[in-house]
Amino acid sequence: MDFERYALDLCRGRVLDLGAGAGPHTLALEARGRRVVAVEGSADVARLLRARGAAHVVHADFRHWWRPGFDTVLMLMNGLGPVGTLAGLDRFLAHAPRFLAPGGQLLVDGAEAAPFPPPATASSVAWPPAGEYPGEAWIELSHAGRVGRPFRELYIDPETLARHAARAGWRLDVVFEGGDGTYLARLTTPS
Repeated sequence: MDFERYALDLCRGRVLDLGAGAGPHTLALEARGRRVVAVEGSADVARLLRARGAAHVVHADFRHWWRPGFDTVLMLMNGLGPVGTLAGLDRFLAHAPRFLAPGGQLLVDGAEAAPFPPPATASSVAWPPAGEYPGEAWIELSHAGRVGRPFRELYIDPETLARHAARAGWRLDVVFEGGDGTYLARLTTPS
C-alpha cells in the first residue's frame, strides 16, 4: 500500500515496530540499514519473524512492555487496533511517550470507524449500543471449524484520534489519506 511505503520513508533513527506481525515492515527497514526492534504479542508469529531473519525480536504485549530511546515508533496494519477501546487508547497514549527519544515520533495507520454489524444475538437491539463508539469492535477469528476467543479491536477516525491525542499531550498530523477512510498519522510530543 502507498501509505505503508510512505510510512517507511518517514522512519528515522532507531525504530520500534510495535505489533510487528510477520515482519514486512521490520524486514524492509532492516534492508534499508535501519536498526529495528520488532515487538510481537504472538509467540508463534515472533518465532516466524526470527526465522525470516529479523535481527531483534521481542515477544511481548506492547501495552505492558516498554524500552526508551526510539526515534520512531511504527504501528501499521491498524496499529492501534489492539488497544481495543477508547479507554485503552487513552492508557496507551499516556504510556507511549516513554518509548521515544527526545524529538521522537509515533507513526500509526488507521481506518475510519464504521458501524459494525450487530451480533446475531442483538436482533432487536440498537447497534452499536447507545453511548458506545462504533469503532470499538468485537472480533472473533475462526479456522477449520475452530473458533478463537473474542477480543476487542479499535478502528478510529482521525478526528477522534486527534481529540484523544491532544488530551494526552500529543500533536497529531495526518500525513497521508488513502481516500477510502484509511490514513497515516504522525504523533509527536512537545520537546
